[in-house]
Amino acid sequence: MNNSSQGAWNNKRHLILASSAASLLWAAIPTVQAEEINLIQERGQVSLGTFLNNSDLKIRVDGETTTGDNVDWDNTFGDKDVTRFRLDGLWRISDRHHMRFMYTDYSRTRTETIDQEINWQDDVFPVNAVVTGGTSFEIIEAAYEYAFMREENYELAGSAGLHYTTLSATLKADVAAPGGGGGTVEIGGPASVDMPLPVIGVHGMWRMGGNFYLDAHAQYFALSIDNIDGSIVNYRAAFIWQPKKYLGLGLGYDSFKIDVDVSKPRFTGSMDWTYAGPQAFINFSF
Repeated sequence: MNNSSQGAWNNKRHLILASSAASLLWAAIPTVQAEEINLIQERGQVSLGTFLNNSDLKIRVDGETTTGDNVDWDNTFGDKDVTRFRLDGLWRISDRHHMRFMYTDYSRTRTETIDQEINWQDDVFPVNAVVTGGTSFEIIEAAYEYAFMREENYELAGSAGLHYTTLSATLKADVAAPGGGGGTVEIGGPASVDMPLPVIGVHGMWRMGGNFYLDAHAQYFALSIDNIDGSIVNYRAAFIWQPKKYLGLGLGYDSFKIDVDVSKPRFTGSMDWTYAGPQAFINFSF
């Protein structure tokens, strides 16, 4: 299957999975006895779920003497064998002062035969080499929010916080040993970097009626500091059905983009990562 066909199939698969999750959500509504709850007036909430995304990941890792090639991870390795989950939390210290937390993990490993030469950390992966590529993202965010607009059925807050991303990327392959004497040697290896970037944003929640809510936020920041030149853009919107205080269900859409240039001892290069897609999660209030 070529990359275009594979991308089309992935889009269809994501749509089918999201539609199935929505069908299960709506089918469950009549069986649950709703309580009188207002999430905007609750002390806080925690949600845990997964996301079904299309990603666009490009990474370049330089060596000590050469500039690496820009590896298009999705075209080279596809998006199978992926682990992804997301945890969000909101604690209202008071009506207007809040703390918000987020943790997400996105990792994948796959082995493919490459159709073009790749320069990675001073190693050259030849055409037709069988290469194992792995990436891992861990993202932690903590932000303070101030609700400058707040009523019984809606809330709008500004936020400022820190977005901490840990990236690990690995390319490995066994290739013919130099000199033509037979045998193989392993080339490649891991590269990792920690990227703390501050973010500012806006967050709002609207009670649409009954136990249905619209929750949305947008974040942005660009900064050059400590050998990191990067930017973050994140948009998220979700519908939440909260029939019970301790159990709700949500469906949303998230778009996230990180664009950084890094000059660190363990990682000199660049990363351009975008993902966008639907999310499904369970929601707890307290």
